[in-house]
Amino acid sequence: MKSRIIIIIIIIDIITIIIIIIIIIIIIIIIIIIIIIIIIIIIIIIIIIIIIIIIFIIIIFIIIIIIIKTSDLH
Repeated sequence: MKSRIIIIIIIIDIITIIIIIIIIIIIIIIIIIIIIIIIIIIIIIIIIIIIIIIIFIIIIFIIIIIIIKTSDLH
């Protein structure tokens, strides 16, 4: 009888260990996914900022060219 109880306890222990491991793995996966999402968002933001800066520079150049052209006409 005692040996059965010991076996049951061991089985329960193994099951809890497996459950804990699974939970830890799930948490790690979730953390990794969150980190990846954050990195992607940061990259997108950086790209948008770069595009905005480029557009700004182009606009400034166009304005300068227009000013030069109009001053040439006068």
